[in-house]
Amino acid sequence: MVDKWLTVCDSEEPKTWSISVDGYFRSNVEKRMLADDMSLDAINAVFCNAVRILSHCPNPNIHEEIAETGIVIGKVQSGKTSNFISVLALAFDNGYDIAIVLGGNTLDLLKQNATRIKSAFNVDSEKLTVLKTNDNKTLINPARIKDFLENGHKVIIVGLKHNKHIDQIAEIFENSYLASKSVLIIDDEGDQATLNTRAYKNSISKTYGSVLNLKNKLKSHCFLSVTATPQANILIETFDTLSPDFGELVYPGEGYCGLQTFHGEDCDKYVYEIPAKEPNLLDGTGVPPSVYKAMAMFFVGNAIRKSRGDMGDHAMLIHPSQKKYDHKIVEVKIQSILDDWKSKAKTKLAGHRDISYISLRKQLVEAYDNFVSDGVICLPFEEIENEILYRIKACSPVLVCNSDENASENSEHYKTNIFVGGNLVERGITIKGLAVTYITRRAKGKSNVDNTEQRARWFGYKSRYLDVCRVFTTKDIKDDFTSILEHDEDMWASIERAQERGIPFKEMPRIFKLARSAFLRLTRANVAKTENFALSEWKPQKYFMLDKQKVENNTTTIDSFRRKYSKKIAFEHHNDVQIHAVLCEQDYHVLFGELLSKLEYVEGEILNKRYFTLLDEAFLKLNLNTPVDVYWVRDTKHSTRKINDDNSIDQLFQGRNPNVSSALYYEGDRSLADKQPEHIQLQIHFVKPTNRPEINFYAPTLAIYIPENCACELEKLVVRA
Repeated sequence: MVDKWLTVCDSEEPKTWSISVDGYFRSNVEKRMLADDMSLDAINAVFCNAVRILSHCPNPNIHEEIAETGIVIGKVQSGKTSNFISVLALAFDNGYDIAIVLGGNTLDLLKQNATRIKSAFNVDSEKLTVLKTNDNKTLINPARIKDFLENGHKVIIVGLKHNKHIDQIAEIFENSYLASKSVLIIDDEGDQATLNTRAYKNSISKTYGSVLNLKNKLKSHCFLSVTATPQANILIETFDTLSPDFGELVYPGEGYCGLQTFHGEDCDKYVYEIPAKEPNLLDGTGVPPSVYKAMAMFFVGNAIRKSRGDMGDHAMLIHPSQKKYDHKIVEVKIQSILDDWKSKAKTKLAGHRDISYISLRKQLVEAYDNFVSDGVICLPFEEIENEILYRIKACSPVLVCNSDENASENSEHYKTNIFVGGNLVERGITIKGLAVTYITRRAKGKSNVDNTEQRARWFGYKSRYLDVCRVFTTKDIKDDFTSILEHDEDMWASIERAQERGIPFKEMPRIFKLARSAFLRLTRANVAKTENFALSEWKPQKYFMLDKQKVENNTTTIDSFRRKYSKKIAFEHHNDVQIHAVLCEQDYHVLFGELLSKLEYVEGEILNKRYFTLLDEAFLKLNLNTPVDVYWVRDTKHSTRKINDDNSIDQLFQGRNPNVSSALYYEGDRSLADKQPEHIQLQIHFVKPTNRPEINFYAPTLAIYIPENCACELEKLVVRA
């Protein structure tokens, strides 16, 4: 079945330019989708997404120098290819002549992408020319590309994510005619390879540098990353050239089975935990019992499908490690079991007595009983026993899928396949009919959420045979995916909420839930760093604001807020100097919207608009409604403080008076939170320098107290460092 994407199309949504949706290329892509059994509703939804995405891209019919960067976010194994192909089809129908697809970092993925694109468009070669950087080098030059365009061809160049391949593409745009064209660049699996892996070494990685070089040669273009794991793209610095200007969510269609299906409430049904006491598949010469169980369930599940008339492909994936040496070890072990089972199956099917079949039959019956106990509806074992043996007999040899061996072509000769793989099966490669996965690969220290989620090849459109799908894995990996589910849903909700509130993608708060942050991080640290949203009890602003106009603006904003709530303000008298105005039990979201978001902040200040925005987002995520008490500290006799050479304030807080018996005794500014220790407290200090006579004004300066119970909840979140 063709890849499926589904979302709601809002026809009233404003577009930046008029987009035709009934052109030649859309028509041909739609015909291909229909031929692959995609419903009209699903097709219309795909093109509705495409209109929304293309509307962010430059209009090719006007000559403006525009560079946009966007991201399209889907779900793992939910069909992103059909989505970006629909965008390409509409682009060609609306004036674009050239598109570039950066299609993976292996030649196998490059070939797969080019083949899918050609098949999806299914048009005459004089209408569309698809070139690959490895096979069509002599045609990827200015003269040939210009010749194609002048003869009415649209051109797609599919390139490897490697600096030499990207530089090869960039060279054609040294031609002024081609450089003047509007170009759409699709970065498939856009969180991989193209981002700057040397960002925190103040340097530029080779592939990233080549992407910058390509972009710099184009006058009008959109660089569109397409991925299901956008953590790195979202977390890189917003001034990075590849930081998205816009983002679009694309929802999977009917029948998709992903994180929620496999790792939600029914996780114990679909995910079998490998016993901790078992040896690893890579240890010694033996094979752990869970492997035999997984293989038995694989073949029994295949027979159950066949008994229902489901003739689709059926596959098992074993993912033990990224090392090719380990793949060879596992291949030998599994092939030995498979050869033994094939021999017993052939003997039994031939009608010969074989006492050794008794042990195999016992394993198959146990697998069958497991399905029945899980609620799978199937014929009695005796009625499908021969079909199980046929499936064993007809199974492929163990097919290794890594950079040395590509199993995809060999697998075409079988309907029942067993794969062993590593990095190559993490991204892009789709395993037809994958039903059983045995995965033990995990980093020894912290694992990256994006890489871990991409290993979930068991996701996809599997609803018709979901009941016989199983994942065998360790407790740590199972717990990782439970945490990733919460994070993924939180990330999507964050993006949706930002869109609903009209917040530009670059300004969206970068704060996410991650329950197992001791074992997981959102992405690789050489691209983007994160930290826990940890808060000390008290956090004061550090710097004095020298800009008098900004000080006056802030003072006006604070006074306006105070007047609005003047009837609720009370006063605390500690002594003649320490008189504070107090506004109790405010809602933080209201306080943020009416006051904190409207203030101006000193550059480099930690307690700034970003801080308060992240706090607002955090309270929304965690559904915290901790009340806030607002204090105007020393409301009648404001503070004077020494201002250091770097404009930092020397000790904003008034300390405790050492003389307890004094009439002026005061426990200190920090102690004001002791009255309501479970409340947040926002202090507003008005400060004037003691050592700079030229500054004759008081500047409002903030401090905030976060109670311990609130801080503990906030530590469950991570933010961009």
